[in-house]
Order: sequence, then structure tokens, then C-alpha cells
Amino acid sequence: MNRQWQHYRELELVPDSAPEPKVRTPLQLAAFPIAFLWRSLLNALAREHMYEQRTEYFERCWSADYAEPYTTNHNDQFKKLLTLMD
Repeated sequence: MNRQWQHYRELELVPDSAPEPKVRTPLQLAAFPIAFLWRSLLNALAREHMYEQRTEYFERCWSADYAEPYTTNHNDQFKKLLTLMD
């Protein structure tokens, strides 16, 4: 057993049933930069998607006609609701 792990386990009161952490292999260490780049790319794409969604939402809000709810027929609103639910 690794002496460092044993000392840590004693200090942090980790139970004996807890497995010893695995040592990283050179292949795992070499893959770390690739994983970091992949996560960075996914985060950037997610941020861009959120920005586009927010922009489209604001554009829809600005293009909405606020007089429309008072001029439309209730049957038209019900049809729109059914269409949205489909």
C-alpha cells in the first residue's frame, strides 16, 4: 500500500473499505491535454448555443405585437395552443 495514501487515510478518517486511488498510466497522462481541449471545445459550443438561443428569444420578444392579444379571437388562440401542443 502506498504510504502517502495510508497517511492521508488516517488524517481524513477514510474507512478501510475505501479503495486506494489508481495511479495514472502514461497513456492517461498523455490523453489529458486532448480531454482538456475537448472539454474546452464543448464548453465553447454550449456557450455559443446559449447566446444564440438568448438572441433569438429577444428578437422574438421585440417582434411580438402586443396589441394582438386584444384583437384576436379566442378561437384563434385555442387553435394556436393546440398547434403548439402537437
